[in-house]
Amino acid sequence: MRLLLGYLLLFSILFAQERPLYEHDFNTQTTGLFLPVEIDGKECKFLFDTGASFVVLDKSFRHLLSTPLTAKQVQARTGLKFGGDSIITPNGEIKLEMFKAVSLKLGRLQVKNRYPYILADLQSLWPFSGEKFCGILGTSFLHQFRWEIDFQRGKVRAYFGDEPYMGSFTSRAPIFWSAARIPQVKVTFRGQNIAFDIDVGDNGSGRIIKENMKSLQRAGLITKTHSQKVVTVSSFSSSEEFRLKKFRFANVLYPDIVMQTSKQNALGLAFFRRHNVVFDFPFNMLYLEHHQDYAAFQELDKSGIRVILQDNKLIVFSTKSLKKAVVKGIRVGDEILTANGKKVSLFQMRKLLREKRGTRIFLEMRREDGVHKASIVLGKDPLS
Repeated sequence: MRLLLGYLLLFSILFAQERPLYEHDFNTQTTGLFLPVEIDGKECKFLFDTGASFVVLDKSFRHLLSTPLTAKQVQARTGLKFGGDSIITPNGEIKLEMFKAVSLKLGRLQVKNRYPYILADLQSLWPFSGEKFCGILGTSFLHQFRWEIDFQRGKVRAYFGDEPYMGSFTSRAPIFWSAARIPQVKVTFRGQNIAFDIDVGDNGSGRIIKENMKSLQRAGLITKTHSQKVVTVSSFSSSEEFRLKKFRFANVLYPDIVMQTSKQNALGLAFFRRHNVVFDFPFNMLYLEHHQDYAAFQELDKSGIRVILQDNKLIVFSTKSLKKAVVKGIRVGDEILTANGKKVSLFQMRKLLREKRGTRIFLEMRREDGVHKASIVLGKDPLS
């Protein structure tokens, strides 16, 4: 009997399911993965961002921080070397303001560690993200754990990761780390292994440096390109957007992936949303479990209208003509009250503008002189 109980105890220990240190739901119908963090006794949203080296706080929290740290002080704390007082992001330069970490909590997890926090103006991004987020969870915090993200159910879990991930997956790839402590994977382009950042803070499918894009273009692997405005922490910038005929990663083929030119290669959130994802940072492995529609055609805006969320109102930020699109009664600065008779979120409105060519959208708009009717007939995909 004792022997049997001993076997049962050993069996339960060996096969007991690891309990998460952190578990939370997130909204899948937003432009990023936002999680609630406790700061200064209050809860506010932070962006989960594997493309950020450090935790970032909005400048409104400056009063919580002490005197800025010098690059030498940060190097002494972390072992990281800085070439200057600014960093180059994928689309712009940001001046570094680094501070000693203060207490932040993600559930039971303490965000504070030996790495500094960076201060930035995040409020400039609110209208484009549709979220009033006050910080960014970067890899200085995220690298300590294994993160399991279910993009279908909208659930994220964090584990210590004492043992390698043993759950289900359909493909996997080793993770490497750049000098800036950004996780990377290798992607094969025309026989060459090229490092790509894992950047779920970028809500696009990904980015490719211009030289690589030109090489793919010469090989006939790009259908078409067009210019696109990109919003960053530092400024607006322009890049070329293009559609890859085929993209292979971890021995899986993805057709018609849309990417942009940049100063860094990266895979973004729209790519990872095609899967349930495990970032096993303690064991440097990425696991993907493909959704049924993982190879779905990536639709783009076919209206030429750019919409933002300002003071909880959907506002027309800019317009441009697109081939075969018919836009009537819309001006920059108009507020969108309803679309096809319903109130919609920023995410839903942008999704409507990516529907099939010929789709009709009827809008109710408000401007200074009152409420007006407007309409859009979606045109041709700009990359077809």
